[in-house]
Amino acid sequence: MTDFDPNKNQNFDKKIVLDYPRVTVNKNESEVPNDKRSPFTLLYQNSSSENNIFLTEDNISTHYRHNKIYITRLIHNNILNITTNDDNIIGEMIIEHSSEDNKLFYSCYLLKKSSVLNTDENDIDKILAIKDNNAINIDFTFNSIAPTTDTKGILYESDSNKVCIYTTPIFINRNSEEKINNLVNVTQLFSSFPQNNKYFIIPNNYISIRDTEEIYIDCSPTGVSEEEVDFYNVPINSKMISQTQESDLMKTTVNYGMFLLALLISYVTVPLCYKHLIIDGSALAYDSNIKKRFERIRASDILLTIIIFFFIIVPLISTGTGTGDYHLVSIGIFMFVFYILSVGLIRIKKMDPEFMTTNIKGNLKVSDPDSNDAKSIDPLAFDELIPTISSALSVILSSDNLSAFVALLTVVFAIVGTLAFTGGITGTTAGNIIAAFGGGLFVLVAIVIGFKKKIEAQKP
Repeated sequence: MTDFDPNKNQNFDKKIVLDYPRVTVNKNESEVPNDKRSPFTLLYQNSSSENNIFLTEDNISTHYRHNKIYITRLIHNNILNITTNDDNIIGEMIIEHSSEDNKLFYSCYLLKKSSVLNTDENDIDKILAIKDNNAINIDFTFNSIAPTTDTKGILYESDSNKVCIYTTPIFINRNSEEKINNLVNVTQLFSSFPQNNKYFIIPNNYISIRDTEEIYIDCSPTGVSEEEVDFYNVPINSKMISQTQESDLMKTTVNYGMFLLALLISYVTVPLCYKHLIIDGSALAYDSNIKKRFERIRASDILLTIIIFFFIIVPLISTGTGTGDYHLVSIGIFMFVFYILSVGLIRIKKMDPEFMTTNIKGNLKVSDPDSNDAKSIDPLAFDELIPTISSALSVILSSDNLSAFVALLTVVFAIVGTLAFTGGITGTTAGNIIAAFGGGLFVLVAIVIGFKKKIEAQKP
């Protein structure tokens, strides 16, 4: 293993210029392990057209853009007179960059705990505590804390990728110290020392932050809201205007497509499910009592409305409004529109005698909504609500339903677990997929089992 000596191998043909503007990072794109087997990981994508690392070697400049942030316990414990004799340097922040030819550049920043009780937060402390933050995202500006004064760069290669360690550490607070102690102290991204023992020391005056005068601004601000963009003076034919128009057109097209899809789903599936589960189910439960049959239908309508409104629409809209996540608000509004369309379609279908007719063991039972029995029932029909809930639960909690649900969920667990284990998806994404599929599969299996029981009850 090679020890890095910051006083040897100085190279004056290499220069590094850094430029890390403000970026908004999301809480759900971070992974915070506590098993000392994994690093802290945060998606740190550059959505602007600007580069972040400018490495010049022998008058040839290579540009890189940041992709991810990893934070670990100390990896490079082999820097003489820096990490070899300072126990307060406990961790590293690694920023992964990529170039146009898919070469990687890893910037390694040493993290040092304070010798006194320190609770002040810098941007690194904030991203380490991102899961503890109530906000769904935070702004991260590394330019403000990047060490460029009196720091040297230790540059070496690992599998044709570049690795640079900056010798001046960044101080972190006590909360970050506790979190870093739960992280891994090795990495699979690169070797912690050059396998050919070849490294270069870039002097401190060859590492700098890019000057404002050097930056070409094409009005593609990173992490800036649309409200802030409105205050920019942008030429009418600028790239930003064109991108904004394309984005708005794409959003409009997608929303219109989703609306049409909702109409199609409502027209095809909703009447089918309602007919087989509600109309036919009520006729099977009360084949000779028309009034009770319509009370069951009315109670089912009330129950569905309560579930959709108070367990789906209202939580989505209230949660989205409270957290500022307007994607949830949009989904809630979409579900409300979908519900209104479905209700209107069902009311039209109920005027069709064939839709209201059920074949029970060869006998046709017609549920006529214009009959005196149908018109005489209580509009709220709360007396039938408890028996309706009991009937629905008997289907949902049946052994057939639970067995099928467990079998399908096991398959989903196996597929998603394999993808997460092989690195195809992150742990957060895997959890979201399992939660979404779990709820959807449960409803789907309950509907299928309901269909099956209805068909069995209709057999002669």
